Amino acid sequence: MGNLPASFCHEQAGKRRKHGMTANSLSKTGDVAQPYFRQRGFLRTARESWHSHGSKSRTQQVMMSLAIVGSLLFLWVQPVSAAPTITEFHVSNVGVPQGIAAGPDGNLWFTLFYDNVVGRITPQGRSTLFRLNTVNSATYITNGPDGALWLTLLNDVGGSTTNQIGRLTTGGKLTTFTVPLASYIWDITTGPNGKLYFTDGASRVWRVTTKGKFTAFPFNDKTGGYPYQITTGPDGNLWFTDRGHLIVKMTPSGKFTTFQVPISNASTDDIATGPDGNLWFTIDGTGPSRIGRITPSGTITLFPFPGSGNDELFLNGISAGPDGNLWFTYEDFNTHVNAIGRITTGGSTSLFPTPTANSGPTDITAGPDGAMWFTEAAGNVGRITTS
Repeated sequence: MGNLPASFCHEQAGKRRKHGMTANSLSKTGDVAQPYFRQRGFLRTARESWHSHGSKSRTQQVMMSLAIVGSLLFLWVQPVSAAPTITEFHVSNVGVPQGIAAGPDGNLWFTLFYDNVVGRITPQGRSTLFRLNTVNSATYITNGPDGALWLTLLNDVGGSTTNQIGRLTTGGKLTTFTVPLASYIWDITTGPNGKLYFTDGASRVWRVTTKGKFTAFPFNDKTGGYPYQITTGPDGNLWFTDRGHLIVKMTPSGKFTTFQVPISNASTDDIATGPDGNLWFTIDGTGPSRIGRITPSGTITLFPFPGSGNDELFLNGISAGPDGNLWFTYEDFNTHVNAIGRITTGGSTSLFPTPTANSGPTDITAGPDGAMWFTEAAGNVGRITTS
């Protein structure tokens, strides 16, 4: 397994544990205030309309006054917008739902860690499971450049050092390509050049073409190198988290630039391109959990997370939403609060608890229906509205 940290398999088994509970499809709703800018825009329009009608007849002015008053009353009695609503869909009693991605067919596709299965779920919540083969355990998944899904495959749950990359059609046909070196592959993304890139816990990042040609890019840090989650950045480069407290930028040809995150007893986890042209990442571990932002030039800002005051928060998946915010998964090991979180590009956070207690939310992505979709270790795929 090369110089893979010995704690890797133990860490993943602990985080992606089975929760042994029954999911449900309850949803939570709430109220938020009517957006102020909408009211202000209406009042300004009404005021300008009033002043432009100085030559109107008295009857017209009275009618206009009544119309304005009626409109204001209409605004006053309008129901306020509903808070995000979570719906859970139970999809498996065996594997642990892990990675999730929007597919080219308008559905969501997810992996089942600890099992050789990939699932498809429609925006209406109808799920179908595809048995891959008898040896592979699916980990993470991405929408490929060729109209298929691409995923990382471990040979078994014991941490085999022989791994494969899988190409899965929307009809469920799997083609595998064996990684040529002993490795522990993890996350995968489509790059800016029509190729796919994936991380390897044995101190490498890989590039693979849609024909299955591999290129390895060795990466080392002070601990040996531990590439973890990866995404394509707004600058045309690849960006990944390294468990040695680093955010790393990699050009498509394999040149690395590292940025040290000012944390100690915690690790950088997931990373995603934000709607503001920056990269956003989660931090979790035994130290204070945070959500971080890094500009393409390397300036890092950490946003303290208003949790329960302890250091046992698990902030894992993060993804940009259609509402201009970032959405992330949240789990508090001490209070047992599990939630989907939202953070604005200014750093303001909100939490929305999952209907299932101890659900173990893991990965999250934007769906084709304007909602965010996420996986839960309890055997669920969840949907949360964004407006």
